[in-house]
Parts: sequence; structure tokens; C-alpha cells
Amino acid sequence: MDPVNTTVEYGTHSRSSPGDQWVGDVLVPSLFAGVCFLVGVPGNGLVIWTILCKIPQRSMTVVVLLNLAVADFLVLITLPLWIHSFWDQWVYGLFMCRLLTYIVSFTMYASVFFVTVLSVQRFTAVVFPFASNFWQEKETIYGTVLSVWATSLALASTAYIFRSTTETNGTVLCNDWTYTSDQQEMVDISVEVVFCFLVPFLIMTVCYALVIRRMRRLKFQKKSKSGKLIASVIIAFFACWIPYHIMNMLNISAASLRSSNPKMSTILENAATEAENICTALVFLSSCLNPILYAFAARSFRGGLRGANFDKLFRQMNEDSGEKVTKNLHNPSASTDLSLHNPVGSD
Repeated sequence: MDPVNTTVEYGTHSRSSPGDQWVGDVLVPSLFAGVCFLVGVPGNGLVIWTILCKIPQRSMTVVVLLNLAVADFLVLITLPLWIHSFWDQWVYGLFMCRLLTYIVSFTMYASVFFVTVLSVQRFTAVVFPFASNFWQEKETIYGTVLSVWATSLALASTAYIFRSTTETNGTVLCNDWTYTSDQQEMVDISVEVVFCFLVPFLIMTVCYALVIRRMRRLKFQKKSKSGKLIASVIIAFFACWIPYHIMNMLNISAASLRSSNPKMSTILENAATEAENICTALVFLSSCLNPILYAFAARSFRGGLRGANFDKLFRQMNEDSGEKVTKNLHNPSASTDLSLHNPVGSD
């Protein structure tokens, strides 16, 4: 289940809905989504522009943060269409229903994979510093970025395949799924929970447990601002996503019990339904948090929260990551890719 599926059924509530229900199901979600859009789109856009235009030499850490910003930007620009469907109905057709759901789904996968890469890279730099050169190589950087996006696009394909529109009382909704059985639904949601939550969370927990253990053993340890920032990005990400995946597990349990224990299945479904608004709100909130975290981190540079300090922040992260960046011999303005102008470790 992608986040779009767990929100209020878009278009099911109109201005004529009862007051309390209308406020909770239409007004509040619309306002919250609007704030996420207004904060997150400019914020992530600024991060993307700063890294592409101001940071010609980019470490793996900065490259990952760039791609995280791209993923967040993509999901946030879909919000105006969802907001419109809150107030009216889905008027954009089946293709757009599937496409927007697919965008939300594959950016979810990409975000969690990139956050996992940050954890693994941090682990390598602290625990195996001599092996951290692996992350400086051009092939590693490009290979990691392309692999994450390709895997995300593939795993999210079911969101496009199974998503559909439906019509209820003359109102078209983008809220239907064409699963042919409970088992198919359970498999689809289980794949998402495993690859977007259980496996990444296990990897990150192990990595940071070993990092903390290593840091405690060092008598003289340099406190890295970028290390703290990366940790805050990871913590904020999972704090926003854990409730959503718990809700997913409730839905899996409900689907598995529909035949054997309908009463318990209904209880679990109702519990998931009660939690869906807040869980989905946290999911979209996660897409606009990183620029805010970067802004507060940039306060350590003279000039406060001005965007001009983002480039200083990311340059500092290049240095703190321990990745030696070679001089860029190319024209910085000539490249607009999502990786490097002159990748770390390139000639």
C-alpha cells in the first residue's frame, strides 16, 4: 500500500459533508498538504539548485542528499492534484491516477534506500576508514545512484498495475485497487513492508550500533557536524515512516484473517482506518523536513538561515565525510546530472 492509498478516499467528501467529518476529512488534510507543498517544494528545490550549481565536487554523502531532495520534490509536486480531488472528485483520468500513485510509491522506495546508503557509508567511514575509499570511486557513486532508482522503479510497478479509479454515486475516485485475492494484497503490502521498513531499519540499526560502539572506544574523537546532521535526517525519516508501516502490518494481518476470523479482521481494519490520516500526514511531512534540518545546520555559518549558506554546509559535509575531493577540471555549469561533475576518485 502506497501512502496515497491510505489517505482519506480522495473525492469521497464534498462541501456538503457533515461539519465535523468535512473538517477532519477535507479541510485539515488539504491545509496540511498545502503547507507541505509550500514548504517542501521551494526547500527541496533550493537544495537541488545549490548542489547542482554551487557544489562542483560532490562526495557520496552530498550526492545521496541531492537524490533524496529529488525524490522528495517529485512526491510533493503531486500534492496540488490530490488536494483538488479532496474538494471535488478525481477528474484527471485513469492514467494520471496510476502515474501519480506510481510516483509516490517509487519515491518512497528511493528515499528509504538512499537513507540506508547514508547509514552504510557512515558505518564504513567510522568503523573501516581505510575501506571508505570505495565510496570515492566514480563507478561506486554512479552505480549506487542508478541501482537505487532502478530498483525503486521496479518495486513500485505494482502501484501502477493495481491502481484504478472507481465511480460511486456519480463521483469518480482514485482510490481503488484491482487485487484478485487477499493473498495478492498481502504479498504486495508485505513486499513494501520488508523492503521499505524491516530490512532498511535492521541495516541502519546495526550500522549505527557499531558506529556508536566504535566512537566510544576512541579516546580522541572529532565531533562531526555532518555526522550529526546525517543522523538527524535518518531519525526524522524513520520517525515519520514507522507509524505508516505499522499501519501496513495491521492491514496485512486483517487481510490474512478475513476468512478465518472476520471479527478480528474487522477490528484490525478499523484500527488501521483510524490511524490512516495521521500516518499519511507524517509521510508527506517527511518530504519537507530535510531542508528545514539543513537550514538549522547552516546557522553555524555567518549569515543565519539564508540559502547562500547551503553551499557552505554541503562543502563542509564533503570535508567531514573524510572523502578527498579532487579538483574539478570541467566547467561546473555544463553539468546538470544528479551525481557529480567530477566524481570523487576520478581523474
